[in-house]
Amino acid sequence: MKTKLFLIASLLITISASSQLLQKNFGTPQKHFNNLNIAPVDDGSNDIIIASNLFHPSAPISEPTLKRVDENGVLIWTKTYENTTLQNARLFDIVNYFDLVFVTGSIDIAGTKRTFIAKIEAFSGNVLDSKFYDMVSPNFNSRGLKIIFSESDANNDGLSNPGLVVTGFFGTCYSINVSCPLNAGFIFRTDINLNTLWSKELESIVPGSAQDFDFINGIVETNDGLLLTGSVTGENSIGLSQQGVLAHKIDFEGNFQWDASYIRGNSSDISVDAYYDLSTNEIFMLTNYSVLHNFGITVLNNANGAIITAKSWEANEVNFELDFYGFSLLRSVSNPNNLVIMGYRRDFFNGTGFDQSNPFIYEFDKSTGIQSGDSYQYLLPFVEPIGDEYNFWNGQMPLMFYPDMAMLNVLNSGVTNYMALGYRLDATNYGNIELFKIDNLNRNVCDNLPLQFNSSTLGSILPITTVSSGTMPIMDNLLTLNFQSPTITQASCDPSLSVGSNQILDIKLYPNPASDYIYLTGDQIVFVQVVDSTGRIVLQSKPLDSSNRLFVGDIKTGIYFVSVTGINNQTQTFKLLKK
Repeated sequence: MKTKLFLIASLLITISASSQLLQKNFGTPQKHFNNLNIAPVDDGSNDIIIASNLFHPSAPISEPTLKRVDENGVLIWTKTYENTTLQNARLFDIVNYFDLVFVTGSIDIAGTKRTFIAKIEAFSGNVLDSKFYDMVSPNFNSRGLKIIFSESDANNDGLSNPGLVVTGFFGTCYSINVSCPLNAGFIFRTDINLNTLWSKELESIVPGSAQDFDFINGIVETNDGLLLTGSVTGENSIGLSQQGVLAHKIDFEGNFQWDASYIRGNSSDISVDAYYDLSTNEIFMLTNYSVLHNFGITVLNNANGAIITAKSWEANEVNFELDFYGFSLLRSVSNPNNLVIMGYRRDFFNGTGFDQSNPFIYEFDKSTGIQSGDSYQYLLPFVEPIGDEYNFWNGQMPLMFYPDMAMLNVLNSGVTNYMALGYRLDATNYGNIELFKIDNLNRNVCDNLPLQFNSSTLGSILPITTVSSGTMPIMDNLLTLNFQSPTITQASCDPSLSVGSNQILDIKLYPNPASDYIYLTGDQIVFVQVVDSTGRIVLQSKPLDSSNRLFVGDIKTGIYFVSVTGINNQTQTFKLLKK
């Protein structure tokens, strides 16, 4: 009876509770969080697990860390994991199965990086089992980059085989190095007790090349197999090797089905995630390209790997602002005909300096790629604080590591939100975790920068014909991981505000571009400031006139940032193109 009463009460408050947005910050004293991943807890609680690694700047040895929080950002438990006799354990991905959490990453054993999997109790965060794996031999370094749960038939006996699929790469170099004598992707399948069922390696060899870009960073399950995403070594039109997009399909037993890998641009191309549409038997593959510093979608026929050019596209910010890169591809919570890309912007000029890794969201029509509704960038002060090999911005874009930064959070009522992760520097310049709940209008509770993207047909591509996969030996080994509970600080994005969705400034700016006046809709405006690209204040008004308009006709042509301050000192920023 108590349970029924609780459910009835929950339904009564569903309308108000489900509309609540949040933006919660988690930190720990004198340490940085990085490598953020997110996954739902599939036990009916609507809780989430956040995976990350902790670093101290003077001793950058990572501490793998998990947090369980509820849908309102309330921290339930936090654990760090280590083995005192080993070194540099690192979490790269996480997946949940009912009351179990599985993680993968790498740990140093006798001076060699080894892929590991740990099985963890979702209720407490306690370790139930863990193993590390030697790829080919104990002499090779390896990292597990992606883990999913699968109930497909892994041995062709006609029965379901609940277990895990893990991908990553192995090679001869301790640190990531594309000039290694060997980098090869791997995929292996285990049962629920972490025992290996089968394993495969993936390579693309370009004769005479000193570079090797073979990494598998993702897996997407279709109705008849597994699509592998990542990068492979290809040869461009002038005979030079470069990083190409991986699009490789195997069946549930690891047997080759097809390959559609390709080169798009001038230096680095990579696939990072995918969405399988059962109704059309199509795969929507999220890709990033260095040639235009942008992201795109390649649509593939699941049956044969043929690229559907009429649906494949790439997007650029309308003013050709650069360096928007996709990380996660999700179904839309507002329209079944749409998908949503969430990613990070490499650099954003905030008026005085550059912030890195600002999350953004782009919703698009599946049939055209055209932006649907509003896109936003979520503004956070952050610059990568340490020179770690897994930092996103050691180069123009990440070479191989694209963690799951976003997920869908489905309530018992059927209401669905997006949950996403960002990075924020705290007052002492340590990198913290920022957790967002985002509604079907793509809004969070704090600062948003509206974005507009243009999509165009995918440019010319060059197929890579040297990609192959085959059987690889693998050895299981027992691993002991200890755990403890660290100190965690918590805050909202603005501690003076609650996290209710009514706190969002409902402001619109138009026209944009503008030549003389701009208008701001809303009755919450108390102050407006216009800043140029060097950070110089060129206009400010307190208050606006009765028409909520501001004259910009006297400022020069260019890009400006319009900062609107509302009640309770909350700020919303717009980018303005002055004609």
